[in-house]
Formats: sequence, structure tokens, C-alpha cells
Amino acid sequence: MSGQLRPVMHRSSRRCAGSGRRARTARRAGVLTVSFVLVGGLGSPASAVDRLDTDRASTVLAGEMDAVGVPGAALAVVDRTGDEVVTGLGETGDGRSVTADTPFVIGSTSKSVTALAVMQLVDDGLVDLDAPIRRYVPDLRLADPRAADSITVRQVLQQTSGLPETAGGPVLKSARDGTALDAVRELAETRLSDPPGTVWHYSNANYVLAGLVVERASGTSYAEYVRRRIFAPLGMTSSAAHLSGDTGDGGHPAVSSGHRLWFGATIVHGPTRRSGLLPAGYLVSTATDMGRYLRMYLRDGVSDDGSRIVSSDALRTMTSPGPVAHLGGWADGAPARYAMGWFVGGPWQEPVLFHPGNTPDSSAMIAVVPGRGTAVATLMNLSHEIPVPGNPAATDRMSRDVVGTMLGERVDARLSTTRFYLAFDLIVLLLVGSAGWGLWRAARSLRRAPRHVLPAWLGVVARGVVIALLLATPGSIGYGWRGIWVWAPDLAVTMATLVGVLASTSVLRLLVLLRVSRPVPRVAGEDARSASATGTTPAAPAGGSGARGAARRDEQAEVMLDTSVNLTPGGRS
Repeated sequence: MSGQLRPVMHRSSRRCAGSGRRARTARRAGVLTVSFVLVGGLGSPASAVDRLDTDRASTVLAGEMDAVGVPGAALAVVDRTGDEVVTGLGETGDGRSVTADTPFVIGSTSKSVTALAVMQLVDDGLVDLDAPIRRYVPDLRLADPRAADSITVRQVLQQTSGLPETAGGPVLKSARDGTALDAVRELAETRLSDPPGTVWHYSNANYVLAGLVVERASGTSYAEYVRRRIFAPLGMTSSAAHLSGDTGDGGHPAVSSGHRLWFGATIVHGPTRRSGLLPAGYLVSTATDMGRYLRMYLRDGVSDDGSRIVSSDALRTMTSPGPVAHLGGWADGAPARYAMGWFVGGPWQEPVLFHPGNTPDSSAMIAVVPGRGTAVATLMNLSHEIPVPGNPAATDRMSRDVVGTMLGERVDARLSTTRFYLAFDLIVLLLVGSAGWGLWRAARSLRRAPRHVLPAWLGVVARGVVIALLLATPGSIGYGWRGIWVWAPDLAVTMATLVGVLASTSVLRLLVLLRVSRPVPRVAGEDARSASATGTTPAAPAGGSGARGAARRDEQAEVMLDTSVNLTPGGRS
């Protein structure tokens, strides 16, 4: 992507042209409380968009897109009165300009939609939050049968079921082509990390279960339910669970292509779809539609046309702060709690109701700012989720900066992945180069016995330990090898290459050491000394005597070595 990004912007007719009002100061989190989830609604009575620095936010977003390598993005800022600013920037990946009506895969911001669907069914009397989840999903089986019986619907929505972070994640075989029920059946051998209701663990499996609750309680598919009960009443005409417009047909704009960073270079990929994880992170929407969705929260559960989508009590329950949660590195350790499909708190100077969302090739964030009566949605067609120290979590930080800029907060707009990938690529070159040098040396030393046997054995053991650590790392960080290949393929290629090279080096070293450990044949000098002691005459060497015989014996020794260490199908290495 090159050149200056130009926003394709739509402003509502209620937007005051040329308004100079700006929110220059931000209140501290200690002054504002989260009263929006305790009493009243989420909205402030006054129009708020004109008081926000939306133009500067668009400029910051465009600048950071260039610095990070994000090809396209969309931004929506709305308030409860209907005032809005929606903007498209950059390209979709196939030559089309991004507009406010370009569909994106919205990642884990889908969880708020799933939670809203469950709360509608609570309003209808069809779901009890404190009932066991197996009342609605009897198919759930865990390694401990009693554990499955003790998980409630509320705990699933608040991510306190005890299901580990890896459960329902990219390690599931059924995530790509299976259904939500297939994904749940894969949990049969899963053990809970903690007793239900005690500790927060972010697990996609929780919202896969919540999606099945919607299906079982409503008697219809999850996709049809959200279309009929959420998207249609809110006027979200370009949003869907399974969008026929993935290729531009069915009357919908084509979904934007996804992108990922490959050793720092932006490449087209996807968009990734995961049918088995649909309720947890793979709905499709646009900036315009997400603005309508967020305005419903500002209007206390009422749509633009006055229809009630969910009761005030249900909305309050859904957005009330729950267990202590932990955000990624993009939030710099800021405190937060988890509600139902929403985080509460965040890295800003006032409390925000928000949720980030990432797929392997797209990113999103939704945020409701109760103190301002305003909500924000950012959608991007690139994801950057490589799980290594120093990762800037670029796309989530971009969304954080957009929200902070509009709130009048000072942000560091120098975000870039260049420094990170310069360091990452250099480290990869050094590691792979060093491992390759070791393999080359091991190949050259095949015909020589090691000078020091013990250090050579220690080297083989050390390589084995490193290989074991590399193989175990993906699982220990919650991805698994399947997940690393999906979310961070450049890291996966690096780790797999190191495993292969180190394993090959160990095999070569081991072959030499095993050969050295065999019994050594008696040499002519030892035969002479033995004959002198016994008074007998030693037999002549098989190859004759003198220099010619010595040369022949050397040739025979070389042939014996080649046959004992045969590296290639052709014989000699």
C-alpha cells in the first residue's frame, strides 16, 4: 500500500457542518463510575458526535494504516440522537475502495451479538441464566461428567465456566468445516482449568455453547435467529452469519479480502471463515450497520425506528461488570472486567464498554462511551496476532488510538510494525542460520570421530531439549500447532524449520557417536606386541606390506566407514 489514504466519508444530515467544538479534556476513570450498567440507560441525553474530534481520529487511523500496512478500514461514530460519522479508508484487497457499506468479518465482537440473543430469550422466558448449560445443550460432555453438569448459562456468558482458553479455539478440527455442535463434541476430553464460577478464562467454547443455547431455546438456527431478531429489526441490511455476498452475489457488496503480515510484508489471505465458531467470532457486518447496532445500546435497547430489541433489565444484566478479566498487550495492563460479550474498563481515561475482535486476517473493535453518550466501531481487513514478546498488537492499538483520539486523549500516533519485524526477521535469520551452520558441520564431520565424546553427547541431548521445547510451545501459549499455523504462519514456519534442522543435526551426530562406541579392531602394532610376548610370528596384513599395503588398508577403512554411515540412497554422501 502506498500513497496517502483518502477517506470515503458519509456524514449524517444532522451533523453540524464545520462544528468547532472539541472535547479537549478527559475525565479520570476514578471520577466516572460505571453507573450506565447500574441505573438508567447507556445513553446521555445530549447529542455527542459534534463534540468529538472525528476528523483527527480519521487522520490518525489513516496514518497508522500506512505505518502498519493495513490495506483497508472503516470507522463509525454514533450517538443516541442519530448523529453519525461513517468513513471508509483504503482498499479491500481486490482493487475496490472501502466504504461505510463494505462488509468485514468482525471477529469476537460477534460475542456481544450472541449474548444479546441469549438475553432476548431470557426476556421471552425461554432461557434461565442460572440453569445448567446442559438443560439446553445436553450434548456437552467433558472429561469429568460432574463438571459439565455444574456449568450455568450465566457462567458461559461471563467466561467463568472453567473451560480453558484453548477449548473452542483454532485447535478444533471441526472449526473450519463443521458445526457448532461438532465443535462442542470435541470437548469430550477437556478438563476444566478451575471450578465453574471462580476464575475468568477467555474461551471461544463458551460462546459456541451460547450459540447452541440460542438454537435449542428458539427452535431455529443461530444464523436465522440473529437475522430475524437482531439484524432485521435494527436495519442491519448488510450483516449476516452466512453472507452470500462473500463473492459479491446475492445483492450484497463483496466481503473485503483479509490480509496478514508475513515476516512484515502484507499479503492477501481469506477472509477466514469458521462455521464451527460462528457465534464466537465470525459474523459479518459493515461500519454503517455496526453504528446502528451500537446506537441501540445508547438508546437503552431501542432501535432507530422505536422498536424494542431487548428489555432495559436484560441490557443492564448483560453489560454489568462481572469477573476480573485480563486484556492483551495492546492495553498495557489496564484493568477490566467482563460482562456478557463485553469488557468494561479499558486503557482509556474514562470507563468504556468495549470488545476487540480478531480473526487470522481481520480485526475489529466496538466501544460504547457512556460518559459521552457515544459509540465507536472500527473494522480492518488485516490482523496481527503473532504471539511473541514485543509484538505491538498493532491493529488493536490502532482501534485504541482511534477511541482515545476522539475522547481528546493524547495518543502516540507513531505506531509501526517496522521495528518489530526488523528485530523479528533478524532473530529468525540468526537462529535458522546458526542451526544450519551446525547441520553443515555435522555433515562434514561424518568421517571423523569427535575429539571429545562427552561434549558431543551433551550437544545431542541439548538439541533434544530445545526440540522438545519448540514442539511444546504452541500448546503452552494456548494455540497448539494447528492454531500457530492459522494465526502466525511466519512463526510456525520458523519453529518448524528449527525443529527439522536441529533434528537432522542430532541424527548425524548420533550416528557418528554410535559408530565410535563400537569395539575397535586390533591393529598391526598390537598384533606384533602380542606375538613377541608369545614367541610367534605375526601374520602379514591382508593388504600387503610397505607403503602400498598401507594405502590399500586406508582405502579399505574408508569403504568400511562409508558402508557404516550411509546417508543417501545412492550410497556416498
